[in-house]
Amino acid sequence: MGMPLLGALRDLAAARAASAKVQVAATLVTILFGFAAAALVCAAGLVALTDAMGFPIAALVFAAMFAGLALGVTLASRGFVSRTKAKAAKAQNQVKIDLALATSLSRTAQPLLPLAAFLAAFALARRP
Repeated sequence: MGMPLLGALRDLAAARAASAKVQVAATLVTILFGFAAAALVCAAGLVALTDAMGFPIAALVFAAMFAGLALGVTLASRGFVSRTKAKAAKAQNQVKIDLALATSLSRTAQPLLPLAAFLAAFALARRP
């Protein structure tokens, strides 16, 4: 009876793996097209600024723009990392609290185990 279940699990795992492969490939292609579009927009902007101001000033404007974007991404990632660390610390503290509570309850309940066993045996013995 276990074999049909294993077959279904194997089919499910294979389907999920195939789906994951397709999703990864689609994401990589999307990222590639995004980079190509960004490069074309940058090139068009550089050409437009070069016609208006000359190449050295256009290059400086683009360098300043990309430096600002890099700074923004760095600050955003630091904020994300700090929030993630705070969530992890909160979860770790909750685990410590839960573990301490479970330990204290098990120590408190340990003397009551023989009484619980006696009551369970008594209840089972009284069954018709």
